[in-house]
Amino acid sequence: MMDSNLTDSGCGLLRAVLTPDACSRLAQELDDAFSSKDLSSKDQGVIAGSARRVVGGRNLQSFWPGWRRVCQVAAAEQLLRETLGEGFGLVRILFFDKPPGQSWNLSLHRDRTIAVAEHHQPATPYGKPTTKAGVPHVVADDALLEQMITLRLHLDAMHEGNGPLIVVPGSHCSREHGDRSATVEIHCDAGDVFVMRPLLLHGSRATAEGCMDHRRVVHLEFAPAGAIQTPYRWFRFDQP
Repeated sequence: MMDSNLTDSGCGLLRAVLTPDACSRLAQELDDAFSSKDLSSKDQGVIAGSARRVVGGRNLQSFWPGWRRVCQVAAAEQLLRETLGEGFGLVRILFFDKPPGQSWNLSLHRDRTIAVAEHHQPATPYGKPTTKAGVPHVVADDALLEQMITLRLHLDAMHEGNGPLIVVPGSHCSREHGDRSATVEIHCDAGDVFVMRPLLLHGSRATAEGCMDHRRVVHLEFAPAGAIQTPYRWFRFDQP
């Protein structure tokens, strides 16, 4: 059971969706999958930091099937079906890490960009067409984003030292800046899944000096069947 009300807060935690050992195996699978990519090519969708460590990745559905294990866990599957209805699909996967020796913070923002099959002119009902790692993207309207949900699987414990996530509960309900004084810092264990609405204001702290812990996250975005407006189609729409 989730520890918060998704309707009111726009976020919550599903505890122990996977075991730490299962997370270690998934992390190794991802390392192996990334190792087959050309880290010098932006079209590969992999971002390498210092020492060629992978700190980010896009389009994971194209080369990593391990995501299915996350949403086939009973608690996650039940949440997705109750929230999105039958026929929902995974529409994008991202990967991030804050590896030892690298630190940055990320200001509060909302996730408005979606991956689509192709651009259209005019871009309405969406906007700001771009291409990321070879994939067309647009900024979606609130009507679509309000229907979507994101599951963030934490492959490592997230604590005050390794650049934790920060969120403003309830800010998905307001298109203003939200009450930033209500910002909370999220801590969790490896194998926990943080659930959030894309329109929730969120960001992250910088890693503390001397911290040697990774903070690897698999970010999975889901949408109900038929949610995207024509003439647009999802770049990928994969049912678990």
